[in-house]
Amino acid sequence: MGNEEKWKANLRKVAFLKTFPGWLSSWEQGIGATIEQVLPIPGHAPHTVLLLSEGRFVVTPPVHDEPQMVTAGLMSARPHLESIHADAFTEYDHLTRLDQEVGRTARLENILNAIDNNLDRIPELKSRIQELVKQWDMESHRSQ
Repeated sequence: MGNEEKWKANLRKVAFLKTFPGWLSSWEQGIGATIEQVLPIPGHAPHTVLLLSEGRFVVTPPVHDEPQMVTAGLMSARPHLESIHADAFTEYDHLTRLDQEVGRTARLENILNAIDNNLDRIPELKSRIQELVKQWDMESHRSQ
């Protein structure tokens, strides 16, 4: 009976935790609240507890700092933030276009280098590329 009683006691404790006054089970429940303190959770870094106004609190995961997640979040929040941080969005857009252009140029260089490095090893590569170029030219003339 000891293990079963322990299991039941744990279930009751967890059920109570999920209804603990002030605990936010979703971010939407924190709308309008003010963050009053950020407390570390000993032994569970980098998780923290955000103490909010009106006795509310939430246990948080680590802040996402991966560029992909920050970008996705920034784009989701753009309609709300752009009027406040217009210059930063202008600079971010410029850097994004630059990154895309440099990435395109790097891919082009990689392709050309791969062709050049393989011409001797793959004798039919040059003729195959010439055939592709002719095919593209014919397709281009047809679409005009």
